[in-house]
Amino acid sequence: MVRLPLVVVTVAILSVKSMGFTIITPWRTISWPKTPSCLSEHRRPFSFTSNTLCAKYGDSGNDDEDDDEEDEDVALSDTEDDWRSFRAKLVMGEKPQVGQTSSATATISDTDDLDGIGSIFADQALESSASSGSTSLHDRMTPLDPSQWAYDSGKVIEKGAVILGGVEQAFGFGLRQQYFHKAAILIVDHDEKTFTRAIILNRPTDVMLDDDINPGVKWRVWYGGDVEGLESRKPSIICLHSLKEFRIVDASVPIMKDIQWTTFENAQKLVKVGVAKPTDFWVFAGYAGWAPGQLMGELERKSWYMVATDSQTLLKELARLGAGSDPRDAGLETWDLLMNMIGRGETARRNTDTFDDLMLKEWALKHLLSTEAGGGAGEKLKVPEGTPSTQELLRTNPIDRLVSRVAAASRGEDVTEGSLVRASSADRSPFLLDNQVFHKSVVLIIMDDESFSVGVMLNRPATKGINIQITEKDSGKSRIIELPLRFGGQYSVKGSEPLLWLHCNSVLRAAKVGSPLGPQESGIWKCTAEDMVNAVGKGLASPEEFMVISGVCIWTKGEGGIARGIQGEIKSGRYEVVPSSRTELVWQALKMQQLLTTENLNQTLLAGEEGWKAGAATSSVRDKKPTETEGALVFKSDVKVATLCDDALRSWVATFLLGKPSLDS
Repeated sequence: MVRLPLVVVTVAILSVKSMGFTIITPWRTISWPKTPSCLSEHRRPFSFTSNTLCAKYGDSGNDDEDDDEEDEDVALSDTEDDWRSFRAKLVMGEKPQVGQTSSATATISDTDDLDGIGSIFADQALESSASSGSTSLHDRMTPLDPSQWAYDSGKVIEKGAVILGGVEQAFGFGLRQQYFHKAAILIVDHDEKTFTRAIILNRPTDVMLDDDINPGVKWRVWYGGDVEGLESRKPSIICLHSLKEFRIVDASVPIMKDIQWTTFENAQKLVKVGVAKPTDFWVFAGYAGWAPGQLMGELERKSWYMVATDSQTLLKELARLGAGSDPRDAGLETWDLLMNMIGRGETARRNTDTFDDLMLKEWALKHLLSTEAGGGAGEKLKVPEGTPSTQELLRTNPIDRLVSRVAAASRGEDVTEGSLVRASSADRSPFLLDNQVFHKSVVLIIMDDESFSVGVMLNRPATKGINIQITEKDSGKSRIIELPLRFGGQYSVKGSEPLLWLHCNSVLRAAKVGSPLGPQESGIWKCTAEDMVNAVGKGLASPEEFMVISGVCIWTKGEGGIARGIQGEIKSGRYEVVPSSRTELVWQALKMQQLLTTENLNQTLLAGEEGWKAGAATSSVRDKKPTETEGALVFKSDVKVATLCDDALRSWVATFLLGKPSLDS
């Protein structure tokens, strides 16, 4: 059962060590040394300059006998069998014989080329004769060429193996790390005692990387993983290729037969001296990584399928994806192909156009499709011109700061303690891909200082309630009532009460039950459990007039205007200020929510949405203009983006508050 703690959760911690660093997140722990083991424990790529390369090997057109002999020594042999191919024949029921060539072996022509990656496989599939009575795995798969093969390798983790994103685990990748959903990931280095490093093969972008060595040359970038990826200040970039020229091989590290990698700097220099072209390489920014034993644990939870396959299958897929595929497709066809080849085609067909598929496509729109094409890839976080940081605001004259806040308040942009804000009303919610719980949320700000803004969500009832014994003043009778506990956020404030009691009732305000939040006494008040019990016992109000909240939301403030607490959230359009005149309407709508159960999940979400709608400023509804995303559909589907946003919220609540991920479908 997956359940998010209501009060305290783990937050990311970055611990710098002398030999590397460790990142601890709620989802995974990754530990990396400074130097990848594939460079420190295995052969390093030969790093060179244009001059040293020419001095060592001579002109690229030199055909003397010495160079030919050296070429034969260092180049990968076209006729050498991949040991994985031999093992595959054993696994799939074939019996290779020494000195015999299998009828399923493709003929390789030196003139064949596909997208400039080298003459390593035939374009035309060859026909092979198969025994009519055979039922081996090889017969059940659907390869592009008879020489291609793949099989489910169980839990064998090794360099050159492919990890396929699983679809049978209870908790998939729809709500977080969508890039792993139906991913095809190539292991480039594996040491069970240190770490496993891999790159995602089926996430091409249309982002072009400039070349500072070869003027005018651009390189198409692929999303390789979430560690040091495209959005990092210093991305980790490697280049896959299948070239056999000895100078290139000497500057590369082999992964499997016909597939090697080299650094981006080496690839640039190889192009500079004319022994390679940019189209000979696939450029991957970022990688995925697992700590010792971590990947095995995820395999046991069915998060992945381990696959052994031949290089030809992978290279043809890379060539196909690189020949102009739309990044919004997110490489799903590659996953389908490999699933069919390992005999899991039926599983793949049962899991088509799922919620996770749609979420992956939306992730691809934001992270793979370039801004020029209407996506978000390559977009940098920019501070709006003229936006001061929190520290700069604090250094201004107090009177000027007050005047500024009054002006902001007149525009509906200023937020103080006691203010209500509601999540953006955009069709494509800013919380679609992460923090889905904030979609259509209503938040009460309870603290705002120079370091943080702190708030609590009001429209997220949890599955637990608070039992309170009420003694009626007149009759002396006692009764037990249960109030729904509301999930306010994933953090707790050290030194504060674990539960926050609130009311918004004029009779209770007149009786001075509790104290107002913020300067306005006509808004929401905070009180204690004792205040609530006494007020109900005296008959001043019913228990339903009170709310009890566990957990808070926190927005930090920082330099450069990027992190400005809740003010920054409003400035960026992620939240809107609720007019104080509508506070009572919001509260009355949210009173309809009950303790969360499996049966009332949809009803509870609808009641929460009514409270969110009640907070809309009348002018903002009247003046709302159509946007490009209004009524938009998810790429190659008939599902509206707005509907997917609601489904994502439902999935989050079902998974983390109910603890039943299966309800999200």
